[in-house]
Amino acid sequence: MASEKEISAPQPTARRKFFRTLASVSTGAVAAAVGWKVMNPATVEAAVIPPPLAESSGSLTVRMQQELEATVAGGKTPSWLMVVDTRKCIGCDACTVACRAENSTGPAGNFRRVIKKDLPIGPRPWAIYKPANCLQCDDPPCARAVPKDMIAKRPDGIVEFDADKLKGAVARAAAQACPFGAIHVDDGKTFTQGTPQAQAYEQRAFVENGKTYARKPGANPLQEVARKCTFCSHLLDVSVLPACVTTCVGGAMYFGDANNPASLINEVTQGRRVFRGHRNLGVKPRVIYFEESMPDTPHVECGACHF
Repeated sequence: MASEKEISAPQPTARRKFFRTLASVSTGAVAAAVGWKVMNPATVEAAVIPPPLAESSGSLTVRMQQELEATVAGGKTPSWLMVVDTRKCIGCDACTVACRAENSTGPAGNFRRVIKKDLPIGPRPWAIYKPANCLQCDDPPCARAVPKDMIAKRPDGIVEFDADKLKGAVARAAAQACPFGAIHVDDGKTFTQGTPQAQAYEQRAFVENGKTYARKPGANPLQEVARKCTFCSHLLDVSVLPACVTTCVGGAMYFGDANNPASLINEVTQGRRVFRGHRNLGVKPRVIYFEESMPDTPHVECGACHF
């Protein structure tokens, strides 16, 4: 894990501003580096609020892809992490579309979504967008809700489902146990079901949790099976970034190996404030959200959306 670095103190005018109307919301969120080590809150509060990285999303993607290839070629077990900077998310849902294209899911649910939080505060209404998917928890609530041989943690940190076992009643138990709504149970249907002709894109072969499937009307092997984001593990295993990361227009998602101290994922998390609500639930998430506003702009605590 990378070591933590403090950021130099700014002039008072650069300090974050809080909405008085949200004064009742806790402001106790603190910074954590990739290793989930907590920094001194006073130091973080006095730190310069770093703006989003100025590099284009394309250049960041190239760097993450190169690091991924080096990690896989190196042969050592990685520790995959995803970091989300919501300030860079424009709510375009490109990641959602890319995920559906890569991972064939039906109308019952999908692996990721972009949550929009409208904040009608101040002279002009505005909104915050939050890309959301399975957090790949190191202590997953879904695993505690079903027999232990149905959900496992890969050595690289990805939570993997056994589709042959996690179906029916236990699949629904796993979905209900997830406090983030990141799991759905496949209903076996397709989007073009009931139309004159089933479309090829819905019947194509795809890989999920190490096995190849094809969802066809009346013959869906994943019907009644619990499904969720896998960080596109089938792509990672062949040195390709997750589909959502490579298609993010604003470059809001960072992905990489936390075991590599020189990785972008470690670089961007140093001395940053992150949302700790997921950590407080004891799940030990591998998807981390920055809890920072744009410099010199009003700030709303993440707790305003997470009660």
